[in-house]
Amino acid sequence: MILGLGTDIVAVDRIADLVDRYGDRFTARVFSEAERALAEGRGPAGAAALAARWAAREAFLKALGGDVRAVPYGSIEVVRAAAGPVSLRLSGAAADALDALGGRRVHLALSHERTHAVAVVIIED
Repeated sequence: MILGLGTDIVAVDRIADLVDRYGDRFTARVFSEAERALAEGRGPAGAAALAARWAAREAFLKALGGDVRAVPYGSIEVVRAAAGPVSLRLSGAAADALDALGGRRVHLALSHERTHAVAVVIIED
């Protein structure tokens, strides 16, 4: 049974501006070391990768519903298996919030192009 559905779209330039303005202070607070390395390895396309991962966090929080102010972005990570799709790795408050909802499976879809990134999250029991 579906317990939650969330979607988010973000302008790539918005994330690029935050990275330009705040640098590591922003990226280290929001993204995991692996996510930052992935973006750095993509050069100019790195902002789109970060924007998609930002959208994934927002979509997950929307799928949870309710008051999610206690769930920091750092407890949500987008990971990719070597030959598989992207997924979310949850820790701390994010994992606790999923448990409190009764969620057992989280599905994630990401897409991005030059100007925008989008994410969809479905939480199932």
